[in-house]
Amino acid sequence: MTDASTLLEPFIVQPPTLEEQQAARIAEHEFGKQGTVTELGGERDQNFRIDVGDGEAYVLKISSPADDVSSLDLQTEALRHVHRIDPDLPVMEPVPTVDGSSWTSVDDGETYFVRMFTHVSGRTVSGEELDEDALYEYGAVVARLGRSLRGFFHPDADYEILWDLRHASELRSVLEYVTDEERHELASRILDRFEDRVEPVFDVLRAQVIHNDLTLDNVLLDERNQVSGIVDFGDLTHTALVSDLVMAVASVMYRREDPIEAAQAVIRGYVSVTPLEDEEASLLVDLVAARHLTWGVTVAWRADEHPEKIDEHSVAGVDDGWELLRSLDEWGLDVVGRRLRTAALGGDLPYPRLETSELVSRRRQVLGSSPLSYDDPVHTVAGEDVWLYDSAGRRYLDAYNNVQVVGHANPAVTDAIEGQASKLATNTRYLHEAPVTLAERILATMPEELDRILFVNSGSEATDTAWRLATAATGNNGAIVSGNAYHGITEATTAQSPAIWPEGFCPDHIETVQPPIDESPHRTHADRDPVESMTESLATLENQGSGTAAFIFDSLFTSDGIHPPAEEQLELMIDRVREAGGIVVADEVQTGYGRCGSNLWGFQSAGVVPDIVTLGKPMGNGHPVAAVVTRSDIASTLYDQTGFFSTFGGNPVSCTAALAVLDEIQERDLLTQVGEVGKYLSDGLRELAVEYELIGEVRQRGLMIGVELVRDQETWEPAPNEATAIVNGLRQRRILIGSTGQYSNVLKIRPPLVFEKEHADRLLEGLNDVLGE
Repeated sequence: MTDASTLLEPFIVQPPTLEEQQAARIAEHEFGKQGTVTELGGERDQNFRIDVGDGEAYVLKISSPADDVSSLDLQTEALRHVHRIDPDLPVMEPVPTVDGSSWTSVDDGETYFVRMFTHVSGRTVSGEELDEDALYEYGAVVARLGRSLRGFFHPDADYEILWDLRHASELRSVLEYVTDEERHELASRILDRFEDRVEPVFDVLRAQVIHNDLTLDNVLLDERNQVSGIVDFGDLTHTALVSDLVMAVASVMYRREDPIEAAQAVIRGYVSVTPLEDEEASLLVDLVAARHLTWGVTVAWRADEHPEKIDEHSVAGVDDGWELLRSLDEWGLDVVGRRLRTAALGGDLPYPRLETSELVSRRRQVLGSSPLSYDDPVHTVAGEDVWLYDSAGRRYLDAYNNVQVVGHANPAVTDAIEGQASKLATNTRYLHEAPVTLAERILATMPEELDRILFVNSGSEATDTAWRLATAATGNNGAIVSGNAYHGITEATTAQSPAIWPEGFCPDHIETVQPPIDESPHRTHADRDPVESMTESLATLENQGSGTAAFIFDSLFTSDGIHPPAEEQLELMIDRVREAGGIVVADEVQTGYGRCGSNLWGFQSAGVVPDIVTLGKPMGNGHPVAAVVTRSDIASTLYDQTGFFSTFGGNPVSCTAALAVLDEIQERDLLTQVGEVGKYLSDGLRELAVEYELIGEVRQRGLMIGVELVRDQETWEPAPNEATAIVNGLRQRRILIGSTGQYSNVLKIRPPLVFEKEHADRLLEGLNDVLGE
């Protein structure tokens, strides 16, 4: 490995200092170009623009003494190769001397090599000026240049320079020059990650000759922010192909409110031309951090050791670079890395990004009054773990969305979906291993008597199918549900969902019962005993001639206000149902997949065995997949009458997603985490309840938590307006929860199962702030 002192030599060599008159003479005598001379900028070289008239212009480059003949030949041949392979790329073209040579030399106290190139038009811009389309095109052009150099070979292409990211760990030898303690510790952490994650595999990444400095200093844009010129091939070397993309990504992230979104746009443009390999995509964040760090550390070294080499160009934005690194570290490099990887492997998306106001208007035109959460809707564009990101790059702590049970954009799940979707997506009329394996895995977690699975696509469809099974198996058509239940959006399940019934609506074949909850301080004598309520409902259905087909219950009575059931009462209610010839259906759409912590399924936590179990929402971590689990004798009644087939139910892609979810829950021991974090969070909420009388009761099972708000602890008057204000107040603090219950006065907290104690602390702090207002 080349040491840092050697790699830093090009940064301390004194650049040429020729006058414009000297440049004019060289241009005329050596290259035959006479015109007006204007000095341009340059960090190591000296550059002059030669305007010869009629819009014709050239650049005269006086090379740094650090450049030898081999490096000049490497650059010249690379440019010629690019012109042959992709002549539409706007790169400068070498101009020969009057005697046909590629360069000449001049003496000015020291010998300097001199070359001339065609001038490419354009201007330098900062990344904050570029919109998504411009960023995308920038990334695509970077990929095109790399592709044009793919077959290029040169014996001296092993040009060593510190900007080659393979040398990033050499920064340790000059880290002492970073005297700010916070920056020094940050740099050490980044280098630790680089040496652990990148260095061992860097040499197996795809490699070729690349430009290696395709920042916005060297990629010129026209007035429409389209790429019009690519300059400065002085850092050309043979290294990892992905480094070109890294330089571009790093260049656009400064001073932006949405640095990750900007980076993703560049990445999407790049992969539209050159897809990344998985390992390249996985290392993007570490390579980008190393690029930012290289700049920050070298500027600190030069400022101390060679202050005469520090100019405005060298230090411009370096503080912003350190601030960006600090932000990336705060967000978590793993989190940022997954977002970059998602952009890299996901490619382009077939819809335009819209301003929020325009999106709201267009949505209203086509979706009508379809509800949105929060008074100020969140325009989400990405998710990662327990975080959602809006169109401005701001992140929100998601303590509400139980669908993404193992975290937003979970890499294992998305990889599984991509892998299967790229091979086969068909239906269960064909043999395939995925639905069989998934069925076996789920049944292994269920009571022994539940031995059949029917695959469908949503929780509503699962509960609707469970209702068909119940009516077919019993010959009855009456249903019993809890007083504020919600079970779906089909005709049958809407009838079983009092939570969304219009005022005055109550189907004749539906009876409601009191949830089987333990005695609580707010219980009044007006409340019906749950078991008595069940007995009365069964009698009503029997007397009207419909009979009882099923008692359908959410295992935590979530829509009733989140009430973990009293086991003895629930068991007695179930006994009454079975005595009346009815079937017991446990709706696990909200409470299943480890939500309770102690068990995978909510009904197990309640100590009962249902006849049918419905699964949905979290089953595929956002991919549409659901299932009905039952006994073979119940399933056969439907098969015998009409048969059962769902075109997309049980398709290999959905089943593969569901298998990955089960793997994540098991391999990451999420049930244990749910139990620990759920208790930690509920303990914190109960501490707040001591301080704020608005909190009447905290009810919790695992990571399903209800916080009931009341205006009076004696009368237990519900506080729905206050609940709405708190939900919106937390949203403004970028913390997302919901509300539930008959009066919408119960704060509903049900985060992804990967929620950790540090996330609980943030939620508790935010809730304390809102309650204290």
